Amino acid sequence: MQDFNLSRDNGIFAVHEGYGSALYMLDLPLPLPGFDHHLSSWLLRDQRGGRNILVDTGPSASVAHLGRSLRSVGVDRLDLVLLTHVHADHAGGVADLLELFPEAMVLAPERGVRHLVRPERLEEATRATLGDEIADAFGPIRPAAPDRFLDASSPLLDRITVILTPGHASHHNSYVLKAGFGRVLFPGEAAGVGLGEAVRPLWLEGGEVPATPPYRFPATPPRLDGAAMYRSMELLMPERGAKYLCFSHYGWTEDAAGTLEGAVIQFREWEERARACAVPEEDAAVEALFEEVTREDPQLGLWRYLRPEQRDKEGYFIRNSLRGVVRWVRS
Repeated sequence: MQDFNLSRDNGIFAVHEGYGSALYMLDLPLPLPGFDHHLSSWLLRDQRGGRNILVDTGPSASVAHLGRSLRSVGVDRLDLVLLTHVHADHAGGVADLLELFPEAMVLAPERGVRHLVRPERLEEATRATLGDEIADAFGPIRPAAPDRFLDASSPLLDRITVILTPGHASHHNSYVLKAGFGRVLFPGEAAGVGLGEAVRPLWLEGGEVPATPPYRFPATPPRLDGAAMYRSMELLMPERGAKYLCFSHYGWTEDAAGTLEGAVIQFREWEERARACAVPEEDAAVEALFEEVTREDPQLGLWRYLRPEQRDKEGYFIRNSLRGVVRWVRS
């Protein structure tokens, strides 16, 4: 295990090196407040198997930075790219990355591949959901060649388990990679948004780490399928013993069991809060629930300690998740 340089200028984190494998988190900074440490790709270097595997590419605006990070850790060839889901912040840069690594093949949720081959609807949905400022910061989504995509029967997926986990999106995969040092779980956003323990100082005022519970919340934007989300979280439960759980947003934890169990509890509590909310108008209901969860939810215990730009950014996404729950329970 390596020590971490948590300088805000450092975007490469060696999570584990040894036993013929190395796991890295690679930051994908964007020029928006709070987005310096918000998005990441994950790199598993399987030296025994001779493979370099990337989980999520991030948006196209970050691909040049990602390419430099990969080269800086010695990657001159990518064998496999695994996409957890086809949202612009996770997969919008796949066509650009494939230009940098022309040998790489891609596995994406089957229902989402068409939106990467013909990305016009994905571009429209990104703007409709997140607004023009964030969509512009993510960069354009260029079409990827259809012959670069694999199906789940490919022999390239040796020692990789694919778990279908819709809910956050109708097209969503989680992955378990078997490394020399143990299993690594990449749940995308099926286990919610979380802030890994080692990277907490990057988000906090003064870099201090108070003794509070983990920071996490459900990743439940509008068009949420809540029933599917519950099923997906249950499908992840057998991976409680994973060595690492790697969040899409943001960092990693060695407490896979606590994270997975806490995600189910928190989502159920948010559903109950939304069902009990008597405020009829949606925007007002979301705001009332936002005030309630940031004040009372123990799994948001770090909220009050976040840097202002992080608190503003996270507030936007917490409200978006609450909006998804409200629409689901009222549909």
